[in-house]
Amino acid sequence: MNDWPDLTRAWIPLVLCLILTAGCATRYPMGLSREQWEALSPADQAEYQARQHELDEAARLEAAAQRRERERLAAEAERAERERLARLYAEARYGDIIQVTVQGGILEINGDRYPYHPFSFELARGEVKEVDVSTRGERNYRVSFDVRLSEDGLTFTFDDSGRDQVVLVNDGWERGKRYTVQSPTRKSGWQLSGATFSIRLRDLPGGPERVVIERR
Repeated sequence: MNDWPDLTRAWIPLVLCLILTAGCATRYPMGLSREQWEALSPADQAEYQARQHELDEAARLEAAAQRRERERLAAEAERAERERLARLYAEARYGDIIQVTVQGGILEINGDRYPYHPFSFELARGEVKEVDVSTRGERNYRVSFDVRLSEDGLTFTFDDSGRDQVVLVNDGWERGKRYTVQSPTRKSGWQLSGATFSIRLRDLPGGPERVVIERR
């Protein structure tokens, strides 16, 4: 009976080692190799394990802080862009904003073809946003495309996030221009085929004077 306490004490280091290394068969604290780890006493192993835990926790807290900082900066940038666009729309001059109408053709979704509701939107210099396209008929789907107007207001891009965007350059938008285009197929599997884009500059201060002829 006196042998049991000695046997119990003999098993303690092995049990402690199994607990410390459970679930981490090939990774040992503080970058130690297996041989280095096994050469340590149980007390040293516990100390190394505690130090590794402290480092892991510090790394976790640092990663969380960096993530919060990225989120804060992204929110600030988004707020600043909203404010910039609000000022631009409020103070816009002729040439700062275009009006776009899209109609005709067909919307293809994963190889199936659907008619869609014509849609219109405005876009200011340097603005990027999503526009929704909704099908009409028995099945109703809605997909979105990214659109962009360049900083100089001279280049309109449809499907801005796609690999092969539709790019239209100002070649008479002051009078209004129409383009029939086919957008590339997105990775998500949809495209506009044979759609007609109508683009014109919005009437704003600073534009050319328009002559009105009255018939008497």
